[in-house]
Amino acid sequence: MAGEALDVFISYSHRDEGLKDELVNYHLKLLQREGKINTWQDRQIEAGAEWATEIKANLEKADIVLLLITRHFLASDYCYETEMQRAVERHHEGTARVVPIILEACSWKYSNFKHLQVLPKDGKPIESWDRRAEAFFDVEEGIRRVVNALNAERQQATERAQAEAERQRQQAAEQRRQQQAAAESQERQRKAAEQRQQEAAERLRQDYEAELLRQQAEAERQEQERQAREAAEQQRQQQAEAEHRERERQRQLAEERQRQREATAASRQPEQTGLGRRRVLQVAGLGGGGLILAMATHALITERPDNDPPAPELPPVSGSSPDDLSTVVIQPVKVNDTGNITERNQVQVSAFLEDLGNGIGLDMVAIPAGEFVMGSPPEEEGRFDNEGPQRTVTVPSFFMGRLQVTQAQYEAVVGNNPSYFQGANRPVEQVSWDDAVAFCDKLSQQTGRTYRLPSEAEWEYACRAGTTTPFHFGPTITTDLANYRGTDREIAGITYPGNYGKGPKGVFREETTDVGSFPPNAFGLHDMHGNVWEWCQDHWHDNYQGAPTDGSARLSSDESGPRLLRGGSWFSIPDICRSAGRYRFSRVFIDGHVGFRVVWVPA
Repeated sequence: MAGEALDVFISYSHRDEGLKDELVNYHLKLLQREGKINTWQDRQIEAGAEWATEIKANLEKADIVLLLITRHFLASDYCYETEMQRAVERHHEGTARVVPIILEACSWKYSNFKHLQVLPKDGKPIESWDRRAEAFFDVEEGIRRVVNALNAERQQATERAQAEAERQRQQAAEQRRQQQAAAESQERQRKAAEQRQQEAAERLRQDYEAELLRQQAEAERQEQERQAREAAEQQRQQQAEAEHRERERQRQLAEERQRQREATAASRQPEQTGLGRRRVLQVAGLGGGGLILAMATHALITERPDNDPPAPELPPVSGSSPDDLSTVVIQPVKVNDTGNITERNQVQVSAFLEDLGNGIGLDMVAIPAGEFVMGSPPEEEGRFDNEGPQRTVTVPSFFMGRLQVTQAQYEAVVGNNPSYFQGANRPVEQVSWDDAVAFCDKLSQQTGRTYRLPSEAEWEYACRAGTTTPFHFGPTITTDLANYRGTDREIAGITYPGNYGKGPKGVFREETTDVGSFPPNAFGLHDMHGNVWEWCQDHWHDNYQGAPTDGSARLSSDESGPRLLRGGSWFSIPDICRSAGRYRFSRVFIDGHVGFRVVWVPA
């Protein structure tokens, strides 16, 4: 608040201790006595305190920073690179006022604070004045002007705050008045509505009584009609029974006459056997036709083609170690903006097979070193703010799991299978971040190589495989290329589309698929988009401000904080599955759409 003493931070070289003491102990003393300033210098740090922490804390809270400029100050790394740089940043932010004081002739005009107004007048060094006291008095006057200006600004800010508070109070009073008026209006409307409801209820009662009388009359009429119909139906039945008895009597008479004629004919000529043969042939003919029809139907059924695509067979990896790499030929694809495949290229990658025992192996693909732009541009569809700002990251070479860790691989190393969607070649899920790290630790002990989760930068670099499009396939994605939710999803009244850009919608499989069921990227990695989320080393951060650019993981001191996942899952809409897409869960979170893959970095 206005009138409160301002905090003044003295930044100086210890080799200029005398000039500093002359300024602080004499020329700033009156300002201190007036209660206008409190000065702080590093000589005030108490024994046992962390000096760097104390300096930083007092620099950050200072209202005024005095830079005592000499050749010693400019040559001091800490004074120039740490204290001065941060002071100038705060000056430009408007949170502090920086005043350079030129004590001796030096090259300050080439420094980062050269555009700031300096003291004494005209930047003439104090040691160049004929009378040093006059120079220090000029400095004192300049500092006093700064203090008075800052106090005036504080006073104005206080007055503005008070005026704003008064405006808000009046606004609140007006709102209360309006709310009271609205409440009174609502009460009047409520009473009027009750009156209307009572009148409507009375009309309904009257209408109900009238309708009840009408229904009673209608019921009586229908009962009379029913009785008449029943009487007519009974009469028709009696007449039909009489006619039936007469027809039966006539039939019996006709049969008796027929028996008499057949008996007479039998006594005159022997039995005709040809008729029997013809009857047999007729029966056989019908039987043959039925057999032919059955055989044709069976042929149609058994010869119907199978429309399900065959399970993909991945090119095998034969190399047994990083020193015995094998070359694998793969076929990544590219699509246009409508999702149609426009390219099928043949690419060679290097890999080795880590033997886990019992015929189970882990394919590790060599990822070359390189440089890429991490994150998504502001115009990318489906982008979140946490995917920026974009920055160039240099990634050293490493090896990455060709596939997401399968249930068979997890069980071979850990000894159990927690997955919900069971299948030896499906990705393991229902694993927490801690479970994934424990798998890497046991795999490292078993193989003698240090396996770990990928850093976020390594994961995105490996996923993109040299591309800059939203997906490594191109500008869109289809459910023929990955396992994700290809149908619309409605959440809280908002419909999220099952397609991306101009690409098509597809299917929602509602479960995981076998790893490697879809085409790889140009590095030979499968399922980088969808199937299951993949844990990374990093702690979650809301954006890339201050993130490393060497491919390493970004960690924090809070081990209980959320961890980072990449790639999306079978449950995700396509926006979430982009190369730049990011998500976070607690390190102990488990679900049927969360898994991982591993990396190994040569020493």
